[in-house]
Amino acid sequence: MIEGMQPDADLALSCTQGHLADFDALYVRHLKGVYGFIFYRVMDRATAEDLTSQTFLKALENIGSYDAKKGAFSTWLYRIARNSVTDHFRTRHPHEDIDAFWDLQSEDDPALDAESSLARKQVRSMLKQLPKDKRDVVILRLWDGLSYQEIAALTGKSESALKMQFSRTMSELRDRMPSAALALLILYPATL
Repeated sequence: MIEGMQPDADLALSCTQGHLADFDALYVRHLKGVYGFIFYRVMDRATAEDLTSQTFLKALENIGSYDAKKGAFSTWLYRIARNSVTDHFRTRHPHEDIDAFWDLQSEDDPALDAESSLARKQVRSMLKQLPKDKRDVVILRLWDGLSYQEIAALTGKSESALKMQFSRTMSELRDRMPSAALALLILYPATL
């Protein structure tokens, strides 16, 4: 945490005491991360913006239920975001498997050459083939930039199990795809 910044837990507690203006600091601090978390799951800007707004509204409405003893504010907030995405898919497509909507399509970028385009396709294809739990750990770790502790709080798995799963998944990906595609996955996930 940056020196002089009030901790998330203190800001959340202040909000529960009626100082709702302190929620603005939480919003500014977590907006980019929550939006990215949602966007990489719905792959639509307008939907991601709507769900991000809903996430923060739900967080504000339920700020009293946040308990710093049970985990970090960011973990609590990401859990709300995850539930918002799940609710979105269940509401819009009630008879379909939520995992079927996993799609890593992106807008065409004419500036990217054919080689990087092929690498992106390989990465998308490879990620789609991973089981959901492995895919989620890769995305939460690389794209969302969450720590193993935060991922453990979201998934209910131990940090050591997640580290092992991530390591094995990355080894599997290294074995199955060219190094250029793997580098693209690690260094430039937003281009996928």
